[in-house]
Amino acid sequence: MYLRKFLAHEAGVISCWFSTYNEFLLWGGRVFSWPIEHAEIIKRSKQQEIEFFTLTDGNEVLGFIELQHMSRTEIRLCRVAVSPSHRGNGLGKTLISLSLAEIKRRNQYQVVTLAVFTKNVTAHKCYCSIGFSAVDKEPKFKEFGGERWPLVQMELSLIKSG
Repeated sequence: MYLRKFLAHEAGVISCWFSTYNEFLLWGGRVFSWPIEHAEIIKRSKQQEIEFFTLTDGNEVLGFIELQHMSRTEIRLCRVAVSPSHRGNGLGKTLISLSLAEIKRRNQYQVVTLAVFTKNVTAHKCYCSIGFSAVDKEPKFKEFGGERWPLVQMELSLIKSG
């Protein structure tokens, strides 16, 4: 398995991974409309401050991640997803680990940040197992249809101590 830059034709595959509106919101928030249009994913992939990567075994797209350049020293992990047919096999951890290796290889960023909805227990556990820690930052919730979804802001320092 390896991480590589997203290819536009993969948008159709990724858009099919979310079968319900709530599942889609856990992944994409308000960034995309529901149901997801392939063109929306492709359009976002072309934004200057954003990079899309896929986890692949060479034949199939197994995972997807967005890296958002927040500043010279901060990069943010967004829209992390694993193909429904491959969930529960540790591929989320593999996807995050390979993404962190890519970020570290650039030798530019000091911190990696992300936000996860508290109801996304599996993702939260995954991030904690890799070394992300909760931080006291806003926003602490997003509102969808009048319902507040609590968020945990997390970060991982890339600065070597000692």
